[in-house]
Amino acid sequence: MLKFPETGMGYQTVDVVLKSGEIIKDAVVLNAEDIKLPDEYSWLKLENISDVRVKK
Repeated sequence: MLKFPETGMGYQTVDVVLKSGEIIKDAVVLNAEDIKLPDEYSWLKLENISDVRVKK
């Protein structure tokens, strides 16, 4: 995440693509290391993610 531009001061907005094909839109990554997802995705683990797309 460090190589991508910030959306705002200290954060990036991303779309998270799951291996199931589902896309979580407009998730926020804080300080290029901590992603904030809606509560319904509290079960999500790193191995369930196939891609993270930084929004421009």
